[in-house]
Amino acid sequence: MRRIACWLLGVSMLPVWADISIGGSPSAGMGGAGLALMRRPTAQAFYNPAAIAYVRGVRFGIGNLDTTSRGASLTSLADDLEFRQGSITDLRTAAGLLRKYAREDTRLLVTGDIGLIVSGVGISVGGIVDARLLPNAPLQNWARTSGVPAAIPANSRAAVIAVGVVSLPDITAGVRVPLGEGDLAVGARLRNMKFYYTHYFADQARLQAGTDALRAPELRGRDYIERDATGVDLGFIWRPQGNSNYAIALVVENFIEPDVRFQATDRDGRVFNFKPFTRTYNAGVALDLESGTLIVADFIDIGNNAGKGEIRVGLEQRFGRGFALRGGYASNTGWTAGLGIGGFNIAYSDTLPVIVSRTLSF
Repeated sequence: MRRIACWLLGVSMLPVWADISIGGSPSAGMGGAGLALMRRPTAQAFYNPAAIAYVRGVRFGIGNLDTTSRGASLTSLADDLEFRQGSITDLRTAAGLLRKYAREDTRLLVTGDIGLIVSGVGISVGGIVDARLLPNAPLQNWARTSGVPAAIPANSRAAVIAVGVVSLPDITAGVRVPLGEGDLAVGARLRNMKFYYTHYFADQARLQAGTDALRAPELRGRDYIERDATGVDLGFIWRPQGNSNYAIALVVENFIEPDVRFQATDRDGRVFNFKPFTRTYNAGVALDLESGTLIVADFIDIGNNAGKGEIRVGLEQRFGRGFALRGGYASNTGWTAGLGIGGFNIAYSDTLPVIVSRTLSF
């Protein structure tokens, strides 16, 4: 078994007061914005498939490796959560885990991509793990007041719900189409995915015992649900003729939606239609000035189809060829900061925004 986060990214050596992003793209340090960014097309192809049309020769690409935790600290979660096929914790210890993290909702999110691009065509592997510990209101109130196991209210309940998606693989291709007034790049990403879902819950008696949890009804006695699915993302980037220093972009995430949907239960046992992959429309603009200043803005989930609508803006200032400072803001997650040194990028934020190609709705 592998411990999430510590063994995956070595994040125990980095500050745990913030979310961490390590990768080839500067977007994480600029509020997650960069759909129209063309400065590093090899890295930006993970954000917008159209960017791959500007890659020539053989390139090794890395999408941002991001770790995000909400509620409990990343260090604490890394000690307690185990990532196995289809699950993040053992059924025998889940109730104790839910009691330990009963004060508030807790979320751990890990994403990453890596691949090879050859003149406008790329193949990559990547994925996302989204794990949530969800105590209901009576249990949260108990954890903040009494904390004595014998005093756990009768209507207490908590759930651990986790989704894992692995690309096996993603295939991306793009072309440039000269137009009378500019240059249009068009790209598509075919996503061949392995999907995992698990949901354990504990009631008052099991929370007090701190041992075995129960499988949610939708698992039908199994430890997890596994599905194979295929989806397609589309991307477009338009740049005007001449020496214009701006570009505009459109990305349709889940243009062909992966066929993953079933009836699931929430933290209180209520039934709802679970559909983690929803089509979203996302637009961006980038302005690259001769002074070395880069300004980017993205409009995410236009129309709020997936309930994730937000605005992201970012700024970068280059100093020479190998150093850049960055800052940004995302309306749903707040401020970010980052720096680039010799092509290596790192970003910090209280809450990092999730890149468009790695969002889940649940």
